[in-house]
Amino acid sequence: MAYIKVFEEYLKGQDKSNNTVSCYIRDTKVFIGWYNNRTDYGLDKLIELDLVEYKKHMQNGTDSIITINRKIASVNAFLGWLHREGIIERELSIKPVKVKETRQYRGLDDRELRKLRAEIHRTGDKMHIAIIEILLGTGIRVSELVDLKLDDIEMTDRKGKIAVLGKGNALRGVPLNKDVRKAIAEYLEVRSESADECLLIGQRGKMNRNAINVILKKYGDRVGIVVTPHKIRHTLGYKLVKEGKPITTIQEILGHDNIQTTNIYTLTTERDKIEALEGLEW
Repeated sequence: MAYIKVFEEYLKGQDKSNNTVSCYIRDTKVFIGWYNNRTDYGLDKLIELDLVEYKKHMQNGTDSIITINRKIASVNAFLGWLHREGIIERELSIKPVKVKETRQYRGLDDRELRKLRAEIHRTGDKMHIAIIEILLGTGIRVSELVDLKLDDIEMTDRKGKIAVLGKGNALRGVPLNKDVRKAIAEYLEVRSESADECLLIGQRGKMNRNAINVILKKYGDRVGIVVTPHKIRHTLGYKLVKEGKPITTIQEILGHDNIQTTNIYTLTTERDKIEALEGLEW
């Protein structure tokens, strides 16, 4: 800790507040303590790999990204001072932790999806099962689901499709896989009698968007998963891209007007590759 006192005097000479100086010194002491515990070398032997390891050490802890980046700023100030004082030859620094994008296009991962589907199927509620299977198997929007009418559905034992009226009154046909066909057929056997031709009928008639959200949230809360109809739509889009399906086919299934919207899922898989390689440790 021989350098701490001199570094503190330097900070005070920079007209920094007492609180900032105290924070920088505290964070720097923690860094020096960590460094001394893992090597017998002095600070003059600091290398970039030491800083990479320290960043990982902080990220493996319980601190928030904001706190970690504050500590990084403190250490970087110390590293800059070491370089200016000639104690280390190279100017070293730690890169701040990037805040991940708030918009994610992966949807649910396989483990989360298995838990959610199992929880819904376990209840035996035919309408709820139909909701999850239709959303997952077709990727239709929740607004498209609640407006889906009985006449929009064509099914046989071997194949089926739905006619979906999407954004801009664009009509598209979406095939139904066997899981969706089975779920719809079993729900139709118990569907409440109603003068309304919409597929999904609740206790008060036609289901609305909020009702679908509430149903999914209920099951998501049970298994500790944040789930929305749009997240399930992302789950399908992401999976189709990962499996190498043609981007134009995915565009037609999801009803995107612009293929650039569909390309978002391709960018997501590119990030997967980058993160996989960046995360390698040797």
